Amino acid sequence: MHKEFNSLKFRFFVFKLNIYVMEKKLRRSQNKMIAGVCAGIAEYFNLDVTLVRAAYVLVSFFSAGFPGLLVYLILMLVMPLQETEN
Repeated sequence: MHKEFNSLKFRFFVFKLNIYVMEKKLRRSQNKMIAGVCAGIAEYFNLDVTLVRAAYVLVSFFSAGFPGLLVYLILMLVMPLQETEN
């Protein structure tokens, strides 16, 4: 009985987790400076947009192995636009 209960709790937890993940999607934001990529990432991870933008610029500038412009362009093409609420 105890093992069945734990298994049931685990299944319910996984079910709730799957619903949460399905509802949350990575999209380009309407709060944009260029294409909304950094703002979309910030909204997805519930972070401050300014911090994400600053971190992206710093990593792009100080890292020779991180092609910042290329990654931004790819994300701009791959990430769908956020639907507007009218």
